[in-house]
Order: sequence, then C-alpha cells, then structure tokens
Amino acid sequence: MTTTDVFGDRLEAYQNHQNTPWSRLRYKTAQANLMRHLAGGSLAVLDAGGGNGLETVALAGLGHAVTLLDGSEKLLAEARRNAREAGVEERVEFVRGDVCSIPELFPAASFDAVLCHNVLQYVEDLDRALRGLVRAVKEAGILSVICVNRYSEAYRLAIQERNPSAALAAVDARVIRSKVFDEPMRAYAAEDLLERLERSGCDTAGRYGLLCINDCIADNEWKSNPQVCAEVEKLEFALSGVFPYYHLARFFQIVSRKRAPQGPAGMR
Repeated sequence: MTTTDVFGDRLEAYQNHQNTPWSRLRYKTAQANLMRHLAGGSLAVLDAGGGNGLETVALAGLGHAVTLLDGSEKLLAEARRNAREAGVEERVEFVRGDVCSIPELFPAASFDAVLCHNVLQYVEDLDRALRGLVRAVKEAGILSVICVNRYSEAYRLAIQERNPSAALAAVDARVIRSKVFDEPMRAYAAEDLLERLERSGCDTAGRYGLLCINDCIADNEWKSNPQVCAEVEKLEFALSGVFPYYHLARFFQIVSRKRAPQGPAGMR
C-alpha cells in the first residue's frame, strides 16, 4: 500500500463522496447483501481498511463487537469521532495497520466476519492480503470483499464522462485511477478473486454487484432527486444478486464462507 497518508489527506473529498446519494446507496446495498449471510447474535467483526468507520458504526449499532483496522491515523481519528457520536464507541476497537499486517496483528482466527471493502485495489500483494484475511476468519465464518469492477470502467468513461476514446483505452486496462483519492488502483474482476479465495479455503456464499445501473445514468442532478433515488434504489436491490447484471456493476461484492480444514483434523 502507499506509504504516505494519501487517504487521510483526502478525507474531505472522501466525506463529500460518501454523502452523495449513489455512495449512500452503495453502502446500503452492500450492508443488505452482508446481512443475508451473518448469523444471529452479537458477532466479532473485523473491518479491514475500514477508513472513517461508516460500516463499522453501522455494525456496532446492530450490537456487534467490531475491530476497525486502518493505516491512516487521520481516518482512525474520524472513525473514533463517528463512533462516539453514534454512541457505539464502547463496542469498537481501533487498530492502526494495513491489511497485509493482519497475520501479525491477529495471529488467531478470531472473527466471525471479516470485511475488506474497497481496499484490495490499493494493495500491492493481493495473494498475501487475501491469505491474511482468510486466516483471521473463524471456521464457518464469512469474508466480504468489495472492489471496483474493471468491467465497469469502459462504461463509466463512455457514459458518465462521454469520452469514447478513453473508454476504448480502458477495455483491457489493469490499472485505473481513483477520482476520490487521485491514486492508481489495480482493476480486478470478480473471477480474479473467486479462484484465489477458493484456493485459500473459502466457498462462495454470495456474489453481487453494487451500482448495477446508477453509473449508467450520466445526469447526477436528475438522479439526486429523492423520488428518482427511491426508484433507483429499488432497481439496484433487485439487480444486485442477479446474473448478468452484477458483471457490469461499478463494484463487485463477494461473500465467502471459510471451510473446515482438510485432513484428519477437519474430518467429520
């Protein structure tokens, strides 16, 4: 990951983006997908790369004990403030570190659920990061991963940016640039991670797209209208888990469940 605090330095831009109707819709859809797979009761959750804690606060508000891991002290400070204002600070532990440091920070499989949302595209060693995330999950626990979908980039450039030349150049791109953080991102498709997660000991429990339609609507003013937002939300919820729509969504979400270990120790 980047060594300077580029994410914390762009906190204001990050917050402004989070406050857009489409960003709020993305968070809402991702949480609804996650809820389909969480067991009942209070769970131990790791929000890896959780930034300023919007998802952490939501899960803590549901009664879960959440550990928020992030490498930016500025984002962690903002997350503490958000948790305090929401009245859930006592259910949240804040840890500074990056995703690749998980095996050292959490050597045991300690969590019922691990989230890694919009982080892996900034990580240099994807395989190492995924192994650490899987290792932190308890047997039969879940891992939710969200990344920008590389298949969506040509659509975004052609439709939102109205730049067909850039869209053509992006068809086979493996690195794209974040508009929010002004940083390069590795461009993945869901299948790039599905095979790796399978090798790491996880079975796919759910596959989803986030913002399947929203980013094909170029008129931000129109889709900011509350009535339009409500209609788009219904459509996004209906399409999120449906083939083939999730293939072209702006983000993909994979929810995996950790298998029992193989061999005599894992036999039943």
